Amino acid sequence: MQVEYSVCFERHPLPAGGYLAQLTLNAPARLNALTPEMVTLLHKLLLEIRDDQEAVAVFLDGAGERAFCVGADTLRIRESALANPGGMAVEADAFFSCEYAAAHLIHRFPKPVICWGSGIVMGAGLGLMAGGSHRIVTNKSTLAMPEISIGLFPNVGASWFLGQMPGATGLFTALTSAYLSPADALYAGLADYCLHDKNKTDVLRKIINLDWCDDSEWNSEQLTECLTDIEAEQGVVLQQSSLKDHRGWIDDVCALPSPAAVEMGICGYTGNSEWLQLAAQGLARGASSTAKLIFRQLQAGRNLSLADVFKMELVLSSNRVRDPEFAEGVRARLIDRDRDPRWCYKSIAEVPDSEIDALFESPWPINPLDKLFAL
Repeated sequence: MQVEYSVCFERHPLPAGGYLAQLTLNAPARLNALTPEMVTLLHKLLLEIRDDQEAVAVFLDGAGERAFCVGADTLRIRESALANPGGMAVEADAFFSCEYAAAHLIHRFPKPVICWGSGIVMGAGLGLMAGGSHRIVTNKSTLAMPEISIGLFPNVGASWFLGQMPGATGLFTALTSAYLSPADALYAGLADYCLHDKNKTDVLRKIINLDWCDDSEWNSEQLTECLTDIEAEQGVVLQQSSLKDHRGWIDDVCALPSPAAVEMGICGYTGNSEWLQLAAQGLARGASSTAKLIFRQLQAGRNLSLADVFKMELVLSSNRVRDPEFAEGVRARLIDRDRDPRWCYKSIAEVPDSEIDALFESPWPINPLDKLFAL
């Protein structure tokens, strides 16, 4: 297996010729957190596989047993932002550009993309998985979009896929960093199948031995049938979906007349659900400026194409990583680890509209993704 910059590319020969491409995010000690080198190579390999007539599909997974991907390497992003005070975060901008281009390519890939999302799937990891044609979680999967806890915002296409979740569950997930179970992932449309974690090798073998041909639509249909049969055979027993169980309360509280009212409603939860209690704590401890931004980004995303969603998020990312809220959030969570960030605002009501407006102002005359999407 060839290893370069912590992404592995293996070609699995097929009985009738051609190959299945396995791409493995290979940084298990960092729970496969994405670095600039990784996303650059991932994008490059996806383009090569897309254009290779011998490749019939992609199997995307993460190395190790603990995580598919916990998101981006935010320490590197913070360093890039602090290296040029008042100016552009050059490495961070390049990272986000390649990361978003790779995620967009997965969404639009002309061949099946099977994603094995076992273990921790968070932030950018969920962004990569969301675009797959066949998304698998396992009995050991835990999903979340925890960016509010570090003063960033849900990205890598989150403005799109969070908006596709039932009712207000996408907004709630973004605001609260709520942990989602495999049952939640299936209910929310973030995954298509739930299989046993221990059976990955066997599942991959069965996929390789399918009757692949040069018709991608036919390949996708037989892959769907294969994974549906495997899921039925394995019969993973799922716990109840917290998102589904609390959908009524979530929709009601998120329908309150203003973001500030929603914040107060969630943080003021007084019921007996431990899951909702933890969700309320997630919002209360997160950056209020991020919370206000989340309302705006999801609203804006409803009217945009997928490509324009990624371009909007690139603008937001470039601006937000240079905001002191992000630097402080990463400090508190990942550097000093005191879990006590000194946010600029105590509530959404304190966050000026002008501050959020400024995040949507592009720092470039031409969005860098225009060039990458044309490849």
